[in-house]
Amino acid sequence: MLLRRALAALLLCVALPLSAQDWKGQGRLSGKVTDAEGQPIAGAKVKLDLPERGGGTTVTTNKDGKWALGGIAAGTWQIDFEAEGYTKRAISVPLPAENARLNPIVIALQKAGPKPTDPAVVSHLDAAEAAFKDGRYAEARAGFTKLLAELPDQAVSLQQRIGLCAVQEKDFAAAVASFEQVLAAQPANHQIRAIAAQAALEGGLVDKGRTLLASLDESSITNPDVFFNMGVNFLNANAPDDAIRYFGLAIARDAAYVDGYYRRGLAFLQTGRKDECRADFEKVVALAPDTPMGEMAKKALASLQ
Repeated sequence: MLLRRALAALLLCVALPLSAQDWKGQGRLSGKVTDAEGQPIAGAKVKLDLPERGGGTTVTTNKDGKWALGGIAAGTWQIDFEAEGYTKRAISVPLPAENARLNPIVIALQKAGPKPTDPAVVSHLDAAEAAFKDGRYAEARAGFTKLLAELPDQAVSLQQRIGLCAVQEKDFAAAVASFEQVLAAQPANHQIRAIAAQAALEGGLVDKGRTLLASLDESSITNPDVFFNMGVNFLNANAPDDAIRYFGLAIARDAAYVDGYYRRGLAFLQTGRKDECRADFEKVVALAPDTPMGEMAKKALASLQ
């Protein structure tokens, strides 16, 4: 898995209409908008919308590229990021509860290339984007690949899209090749470097994954799930020492990351480090005693006595 899946919000059909302020609550989301090189983008517009609660608002990034919105309800927020001269990005972020702790959302925007004027090229681009949005990834990849010859000045953005399509098709070698084209032009694009490394590990290309990670600015990655997924892939590749390192990075981003402690405990056990294993399983029990993972940790601790 490259990203841990978030559950979609369940919409309830009710007779009464929602008010314009039903998206208000006690929750909070925050983040940072940067360019591909990691430099902050000031004045970027961040539009937040909660469709199931009928509304939202727009905030603007400060001089450090940072933004925050407090007083919001739980739910799946649709967030659009826009800045002049950059390609727009849209994501969905589940806020499971108003008291949930979410790490800042870091989004890197790509420089927008010149807009095509040839109607045929515009049609091809629209068709490829529509296919990508609809999940027709093979069709989208073919379309973006064809556009490389028609839009050479947008090759970096197109290669990124091609790589994302290949990931969805589980053609991880092709995905890594496309992402490496992006990195050749933008070596400091650490978001793409992290995605490329995860794709390599997912595809069993462990040495390639290590090579990509060697140049990763780990401080630029704030989402613990990124490091957790790397750890899982290293563990699946029978590389427990690498797994221990990346589970540790996930835990460093979130000290209550139960999955990280549990999986790191398994990795410690695989390397014969029982004291460290026991400490991690005890942490799981302390954080989540009545969950299935907590129960598994209890059984594992009993076997370690």
